[in-house]
Amino acid sequence: MSASPPAPGPVPADDAVGGASSPAAAGDSPRKGIRFFASPGISGLLLYALVFVLALTPVPYLLQTPGPVVNTLEPYEGVDLVSISGTQTYEAEGTLDMLTVAVSGGPGRDIFTAQAFFSLLNGVETVVPSEAYYPLDTTRDQVSDQNSADMMSSQDQATAAALGELDIDYDSVIGVSQIVRGSPAEGVLQPGDHVLAVDGEDVDGSDDGMSAVREAVVAADGEVQLTIERDGQTDEVAVEPAEPIESDGQQSIGVVMSPAYSFPFDVDFAVEGIGGPSAGTIFALTIIDMLTEGDLTGDQAIAGTGAIDASGTVSPIGGARQKVAAASASGADYFLAPAGNCTEVLGAHGVDDTTVVRIDDLSAAHQAVTDIAEGSTDTLPTCTDPES
Repeated sequence: MSASPPAPGPVPADDAVGGASSPAAAGDSPRKGIRFFASPGISGLLLYALVFVLALTPVPYLLQTPGPVVNTLEPYEGVDLVSISGTQTYEAEGTLDMLTVAVSGGPGRDIFTAQAFFSLLNGVETVVPSEAYYPLDTTRDQVSDQNSADMMSSQDQATAAALGELDIDYDSVIGVSQIVRGSPAEGVLQPGDHVLAVDGEDVDGSDDGMSAVREAVVAADGEVQLTIERDGQTDEVAVEPAEPIESDGQQSIGVVMSPAYSFPFDVDFAVEGIGGPSAGTIFALTIIDMLTEGDLTGDQAIAGTGAIDASGTVSPIGGARQKVAAASASGADYFLAPAGNCTEVLGAHGVDDTTVVRIDDLSAAHQAVTDIAEGSTDTLPTCTDPES
């Protein structure tokens, strides 16, 4: 049994046309369809609400903006950015600006639609999909660890390149650049450690040396004995390999190795909170300036960027457009740009306010800065040269 009345029969939406009788003719009262109208005020509120919701909708993009500009020849937040001990150094003056890029978004930190939209309009910031830089399963901790590892590696590479440019000898060793979280090596090894021997056998920083460590770990039936150097002190540590975190079928200790170097003196960097490899070229020039008499820059305002390896080869970096804008805003007269970034740099905001110098390696960068200091700028390589 239903408490509801039976549904009424069909009701025409309009009066009948032609010879058919209307409900009124049959003695029934005409029924009108119920119609709802939204006032202009309500429609406007709904539109505003929709726009508001869309503006605050997270989107998986990265937002790159110009970051702080740091002169590597002056103290940063009261501390020398680069310091050298154990050898003769010379006071360096002038301006060698390290350029940074502030990044919003990425793994665990999506930006809002409104941020992305307005960034596309201003011509200085860049909006790129997060997956263009990071796999979809990347975590924020992994990004932080990788940035720290890249910065540490760039410091070693820059020091090696600078010493090579000055014909100063050094040794190649195996460096610990990253520790996998939760792995057997966590708490035993640290980023920055140097591996000198495995199970009593000396190893160096060559591919053969790193292969020897990997093979010893894979073949181990128990603990692996490592001789390491940390903060100038040699120590023996033991690590027992575990089943791999990644399914490659081999046991591991959770260490990412990379070539590192044992230098005849100490070079230290104070770069807390700054990550990535792009400061390598400026670091190398700073070290050269500190190890040679006179002012390398000749009191000229010079900024630059570029990753570097131990051989001195300069590689392109991300965020070049933002770095040009930052250099221009800081008053830099010259901007050292990796050849691989030339196309991007020439389209950057502020590029007309500075002279862009194309660099392929540290020797070219060193010569360019020397020429700038001496006022011999007519033959500087630029991004508009045909060969660039």
